[in-house]
This record gives sequence, structure tokens and C-alpha cells, in this order.
Amino acid sequence: MFLSLAILLSAVALPARGIALTQQSVTLATHVCPMHPDVRTSSPGTCPRCGMVLVPIDPLEVRDYPLDVETDPSPIVAGRPFRLRLVVRDPDTKEITKSFATVHEKIFHLFVLSLDLNHYEHVHPQQQPDGSFALEVTVPREGFYKLYADFLPNGGTPQVLPRPLVTRGFKGDIASSKAQLTPDRDLTKVVDGMKVTLTLGRGGLVAGRDEKFSYQLTDAVTGAPVTDVEPYLAAWGHSLVMSEDTENFVHAHPMEMLPENVVGGGGPNLTFKALLPKPGNYRVWTQIKRRGQVSTVMFTLNAASPTQQ
Repeated sequence: MFLSLAILLSAVALPARGIALTQQSVTLATHVCPMHPDVRTSSPGTCPRCGMVLVPIDPLEVRDYPLDVETDPSPIVAGRPFRLRLVVRDPDTKEITKSFATVHEKIFHLFVLSLDLNHYEHVHPQQQPDGSFALEVTVPREGFYKLYADFLPNGGTPQVLPRPLVTRGFKGDIASSKAQLTPDRDLTKVVDGMKVTLTLGRGGLVAGRDEKFSYQLTDAVTGAPVTDVEPYLAAWGHSLVMSEDTENFVHAHPMEMLPENVVGGGGPNLTFKALLPKPGNYRVWTQIKRRGQVSTVMFTLNAASPTQQ
């Protein structure tokens, strides 16, 4: 179950599919955070985690929207650009859904990951006149990939829908292609001249509870604090957290809010919050923009079982 999927009844966390409503559970929410669907309320307001304005929802709309994925050519060829077309359909009529809410400046976020979690890309398909979405993508090598489509239909609920991709001629199998992650011992990385030091809470990450992880940004040469972080998609940064088995997904943003009228830059500290649903290894990609360039830093972490605490 993906953490950005619709979890909308006020009393319980629900499975993504096959939801059975009981008389006790129908205390219905009418507003939800577009980035944290477990944050829901019966009145307007802002999200206590990320500060985003809660959006109105149909309280009984807890469904996956069908998503069609087409590639040209098919199958795709590693190292060569291919055109990707995505079509979101109404769950009832199957007609193309054309109206979407803008979330962090875009109406459609797409993540392209290799199954071994060594390749990561965060892109934004453009809506076409017929309501579909399209863009050109290139994957670097042969193998299995997964697409994660993240969008919010107007009147619906937040969706994160995974879809598979495999390159032409790949002779491996899914089992041998899956990630086998080893948590980082060194929580300092250097990317594009910036030293990024990750700090976890005392005792590290624990599954099943809201956890904070913080970055300290310094110049890799001088050691001076980095204070020129630029807004990127209406936030000081973006983090994608993916479980080793690619079954659990968190899209998070800094708790440091972006001012309405930005003056100066962000940094040197950025703090994210995420709820990791189960114990195990996770890969975290965080994107930070400076001087017009978006840099991506990657860490591999472990979330302990609550029973180990």
C-alpha cells in the first residue's frame, strides 16, 4: 500500500483496494492533504505536516483511477529515447479524466525507478489536447523498471499508481533484478560541490511512526553553510522514500515552509518527516536546487521494527 494513496476515513487506515465500510467507520472526511492523504479533516485548513492547503474531496471517493500506459516504440530500448503516453480514466465511465489539481506546481508527477533502485528520475509529463499526458524518457540500461504516477483528480483522491516497464531483449528475471540494499554507514555525501550530512533521530528510524530526518548543507570545499537553496516545485526540496521491495512509497517535503514571497535562499538545514509503514531497508532520494541546477543526493537507510525499541 502506498502512503500517497487515498486513506480517507477519519478513524482507520484502509487497504488501497477492497474497502469495506462499516457503520462505525463512516465518520467521513471532507478535506485531505494532497501530499499526505492520511491527514484528513471534516473542515478546511492546512496540513500540520507540510502546511499545504487541504483540498475538498468526495468523502466516499476511495478508488484507484485506471491508468493506461503506452510506449513508442514498444518494447522500449535501453539507452534510446522513447515516447511515453499516460491516460487517466474515470473509474465509472472509463472516459479520459482531464481535470486535475495542481500539487507542488504540477498536475502530474512521475517517478521512473529501476527495480534494483539504482536509477531514479522525477519528471512531469505534459497534458495533451485529448487529456492524456506525454513525455520523452530514456532509461540507461536493460532491465525491469517501475513507473509511479502521482496525481490528484479534481473531485477524487490522491493517487500513486505503479506500472511496470521492461526493456527489449532483457534476458534476466524479476527475482534477480530486485534491489538488495545495504544501509549506509557514512551519512555524508558530496554532490555538485555541496556536502550533505544526514542526521537521524536518536536510535535511528522506526517503522510505523512519524520520523524526522534532517540534512545539513555545507560547501564541499570551504565548509561554509549553504544558504542559497532555491525553491523547487513550491518547496525547499523533495524527497522520495522507497522500500527495498518497491511496495511502499513516501513523497515528502521539508518542514521548513516556503514563504509566500521568497526573499533570499533556503538552508543550511532542511528537515523532512515521513512515516515508514514497515521494518526494512529504504532508499531515499532528495532533490535540492541551487543556482538553477537540481541536485539529487541518495541515501540507504534501515527502519527498525517497533518491537526492537
